[in-house]
Amino acid sequence: MNNLNLYSETVSGYTAVSDLFIDEYVPSANGDFVKVYLYLLRLLTRKNSSLSISSLADTFNQTENDVMRALRYWDKSGLVCLSYDDNNQLCGITVKDLKNNSSPEPDRSRYATPEFNNDTADTTVPATAFADETSADEAASDVSSNVVSMDFAIKAPSHTVEPSKVTAPAEKLDELNSNDDFSMLLFVIQTYLGKTLSQPEVNAIVYFYDTLHFPADLIEYLIEYCVSKGKTSIRYIEKIALSWADEGINTVEAAKDEVSNHNEAVYGVMKAFGLNNREPGQVEKQLISKWTDVFCFETDMIIEACNRTMKATHQPSFEYADSILTKWHTSNIRNSEDIRKADAQFEAGKAAKSSKSGVIKQNANRFNNYQQRPKKSDDWYNSLLSNNN
Repeated sequence: MNNLNLYSETVSGYTAVSDLFIDEYVPSANGDFVKVYLYLLRLLTRKNSSLSISSLADTFNQTENDVMRALRYWDKSGLVCLSYDDNNQLCGITVKDLKNNSSPEPDRSRYATPEFNNDTADTTVPATAFADETSADEAASDVSSNVVSMDFAIKAPSHTVEPSKVTAPAEKLDELNSNDDFSMLLFVIQTYLGKTLSQPEVNAIVYFYDTLHFPADLIEYLIEYCVSKGKTSIRYIEKIALSWADEGINTVEAAKDEVSNHNEAVYGVMKAFGLNNREPGQVEKQLISKWTDVFCFETDMIIEACNRTMKATHQPSFEYADSILTKWHTSNIRNSEDIRKADAQFEAGKAAKSSKSGVIKQNANRFNNYQQRPKKSDDWYNSLLSNNN
């Protein structure tokens, strides 16, 4: 791997560690990640600040993937900035000045380091060390995610299985445990979730890795994305994973595009409903997630449903829009052309029904179709009265 250039936004003749880093970042960061960051600070005091990922890995007796995860962690935390060349290869690391860090307080729930017991402290985490049952926190999280995930089947029939309930053979687990990349992946996931993984969670991760053939960095991004949304339930995570698999998403870049489309959908929905001045509420976010992550609708389809809602009800209604999108999902209406055909079919059926109703109404009134006698004028009756007199 090519050498990297290391830059700094601060200049000093000694290795200085910010109090802010010690107070705000060290308590919630993994120890190996902290060592990588401190070593970067040390290298900045040298005249020759050229380094490589392999040299960092050798220094700490880690794999290059371990070092890259540490660098990505600090990049996400805002302490370093990673630079990439045209081939998407890491070419530079800039150590940021913490004084200018716009968000010095990291999300502790997102990056909290779990307390490992002696069985799980090693990088290779044996499957027998995981809890057998789903935790109470996970069960509570399942309740909050029911609006999105419950009673909605994934499109591909081959993915109707629940990964968290699929137990891999013992030999497969042994094989994965000897895989440094997979073992580190489990460790990182525990760091994101801030707890020891339960057996159903391990089952799901193994399924993503071995059956869906998701690369480790994609699984890591999947967990990061779900945690950032406040969703740590394995039921929610596996729903997102299966929907990505259905869409053929197998890289982090493709997943980021999908997430970007979801954010675009949130903005589009709020704008269509005239609610630009506020963020969507919890239930509203869950419905939008259902439309994008479960139904897998494009943003233009969701906005069309919102526009039809406003036309029908003259006010924003997420429930009414959901009824439209649920019907479209059930009827496999996926794009504007499908909508046009469905509308034409609806209008044709409506016209046929109206025509039939007119014929029935006309037949029902045939009693009144006979030729009625003309009314006599008042002069005629007066003449009769005169003659009688």
